[in-house]
Amino acid sequence: MTSPAEFEIGIQLHLPTFRHVSLPQFVDFGRAAHAGGVSQLWVTDNLRSRNQFVVLTALAAGVPLKLGTAVTVQYFRNPVDVADSVAAITELMDGREFGLGLARGNRNTPQYVNVVKPISMLRETAQSLGRLLGGEAVKFADYPTVASYFNLVPEAAFKLNFSPRSPVLLYCGGNGPKALAIGGRFMDGIIFGGTFQSVARAGQMGALMKVADEAAEASGRAPLRKVAEIKLSVASDGKAAREFVKHSVARRIVSLRESGYSNADYLKLGVDPAGIDRLLAAEKESGRFDGHLELVSDAMIDALFVAGDPVQCREKMREVCVMARAHGFEQLMFSELGPDLHEGLRLLCDDILPAL
Repeated sequence: MTSPAEFEIGIQLHLPTFRHVSLPQFVDFGRAAHAGGVSQLWVTDNLRSRNQFVVLTALAAGVPLKLGTAVTVQYFRNPVDVADSVAAITELMDGREFGLGLARGNRNTPQYVNVVKPISMLRETAQSLGRLLGGEAVKFADYPTVASYFNLVPEAAFKLNFSPRSPVLLYCGGNGPKALAIGGRFMDGIIFGGTFQSVARAGQMGALMKVADEAAEASGRAPLRKVAEIKLSVASDGKAAREFVKHSVARRIVSLRESGYSNADYLKLGVDPAGIDRLLAAEKESGRFDGHLELVSDAMIDALFVAGDPVQCREKMREVCVMARAHGFEQLMFSELGPDLHEGLRLLCDDILPAL
């Protein structure tokens, strides 16, 4: 495979999407990704799915690629657990880089855990993890929000009794201005999530990246590494590829409204705001966010996904590459891939990326 020269290629294993894929099958997929020219595998963090760090351990032992979390949810595991898990995984990686993404999680997080002080939690999690992974002792009295949330004894000193064997970089997975300022100040990079295409097309990406870049420059951490999550669904049957993403689109397109998108913003994406209102009303009435697929339009799909057959996806990817390049992103991290995980990988590596 020949990838676009200026971009590193990553794959995100979105565990809820591929709940039917077993751990050995994920390892086989990782080997195929390595053979296809992929540089890094990222794994999501979802309650009820396979444990993120168990999947990463299997990949580290069986696949010679960089690895990462995209993202670790700051409310699911305390920083000591995360630090010792990541450090142990690096012992299997022969010096390859590990990217540790951090964020509050997706729209479902508040259904499972109390989401308190998200910005303080992000800042304190990043700070304490950086120190723990750097071999320092940490007292959680310095991190009161984290200490309170996880019932950690504030004056107790925590220090790993072993060290990571690979570089570990912290990535901010929060994409709002306050989170990006924390990322720029305390972390090594940014993972811009599944709304990358919609935010860029709506003309909002430049201002958001400026927040992160200025915080990084002020703290002496510039330049930030930037990873763009590209929602992709590709199949030989383009109709099947587009049908596959409707559940995801129904959830994600309304979440833009919840994050502050106006009718004018939706119109910039070619999406009828009245369609968003219908989706929200149907969700409120039924209590389900993904049970109204007949209301998901082609415009909604195209606002969030590169979806279709390889020809359709190549055309859309040209636009995506222009947007990513304009905002300084170094890695394209493809997520979901399509109704058949292996076919999606093959078509991405053999038919889409070489044509770019």
